[in-house]
Amino acid sequence: MIPKIRMLDLDEHTLVLTMNKTGEVELINPGMCDALAAAVLCTIADQLIAAHPPYPCTPDAEPEQHDRPPEPVTGHGSRLDTDRKVWTDGRGHAWDLSLKWGDAAGGVWRWTGVLDRAGTPMMRAADGDGREPLDVVRSLYGPIAPLGGAA
Repeated sequence: MIPKIRMLDLDEHTLVLTMNKTGEVELINPGMCDALAAAVLCTIADQLIAAHPPYPCTPDAEPEQHDRPPEPVTGHGSRLDTDRKVWTDGRGHAWDLSLKWGDAAGGVWRWTGVLDRAGTPMMRAADGDGREPLDVVRSLYGPIAPLGGAA
């Protein structure tokens, strides 16, 4: 497997926390007070603890739709489970359309409840400035990831 390397411009970020698989942590917070950085991390920790389910989790399990499949999304051969609001694209990747989806620029997208002519879910920008098929949203604004909370 070829490792994926993502470059971060540390001048663009106020706080960057990285941790490798062995647990080695690196915190970079240029121009940010250490006490403020600690307070932010405590708030994040509190939110993570509050959101944790009341049963043991398996963080090493494969995520259902939280990754960005390397191949393009396709409506050909797709199917929609209307009861669960889960669309499975033609490549077999499941997309939970009951959730809000965030794009790389911080935009939020919701499913409109309809599919386009190719069978791809039509998404609506939360700010009301656009409707695009899911594959277009992913291509132009991606990567996208579920934000949680019903759309």
